[in-house]
Amino acid sequence: MNAALDAVVCLLLVSASVFGLVSVEQSPPQNPGQADAVADALATTTAQVTYSLAPGVRALDDADPRYGNAAETPLDSPELDRTAHGSLAGLLARAATGTAGVTLDSADSDPEAAPLTRTRADFRRAVREAVRARTGATARIDAVWRPYPDAPVGGAVGVGPRPPIDGVHTATLVVPTGVAPLAASETTDFETLGRAVADRTVQVLVPPGPAHVTLRGDDPAAGLVRYRYARLEAEMNTSLSAPLATEDTDAANACVADALARQVTADLRSRYDTPAAAAESVSVSSVRIIVRTWNPSAEAR
Repeated sequence: MNAALDAVVCLLLVSASVFGLVSVEQSPPQNPGQADAVADALATTTAQVTYSLAPGVRALDDADPRYGNAAETPLDSPELDRTAHGSLAGLLARAATGTAGVTLDSADSDPEAAPLTRTRADFRRAVREAVRARTGATARIDAVWRPYPDAPVGGAVGVGPRPPIDGVHTATLVVPTGVAPLAASETTDFETLGRAVADRTVQVLVPPGPAHVTLRGDDPAAGLVRYRYARLEAEMNTSLSAPLATEDTDAANACVADALARQVTADLRSRYDTPAAAAESVSVSSVRIIVRTWNPSAEAR
């Protein structure tokens, strides 16, 4: 039962098996084998992590009791315990998208700065510990999801110390999020492109199918999903009261995407000369995991 509930609360559209379909892009390191080996290990090593929804429930109770647990489920209850299994790269990708934030009104470009909710905070901690245990002290791994460069929506998870200035080797993993890549017909003009990017972004933030199932329950997970929608409603300056009254998550997501599309369209138009050039920068359908490694002696220089 925990595994089924985790798939709902995770708010991801795809299963862990999809997150395991990882490709590796190797930059030409001077000492092949370091970053490449770590990247291969992330893509092929599986792990099981245990975590709790309690930190998210506690934070929600403090932020807005209307959506919170209202003390009905003790924070140490096994009902809030979860287990996730997958490749280390897949778990990192899930942590990056599951803790994404929206910063429409902020100059802060750090995608970790303001997650929508803290539902996945303990999951991110558990994933970091699992990755750190297998990569050592001379590796830095950054999993980043952004719909396009410097987008106002994104999530990131970093593991390991900051690398030295010199002697760093790099490899990159590309992990699909489960939303479809852009179709050619969606790149003909900025308005169509902006809407396509917004639709996919909202699908990653709140997959409508799992969210609909969760909202029909009366457990803490339902409150967490409702609060996630409330945060999106506030960030996007839109109203979701009508669709959420009937758990119509497709309509709720469409309202959020409508508001986000205006921002994305204006953003892409200001940054790129043509829709085709803008489309080439779109990465909403993947999480990039950058692996940087170095020799211990490089830290002393």
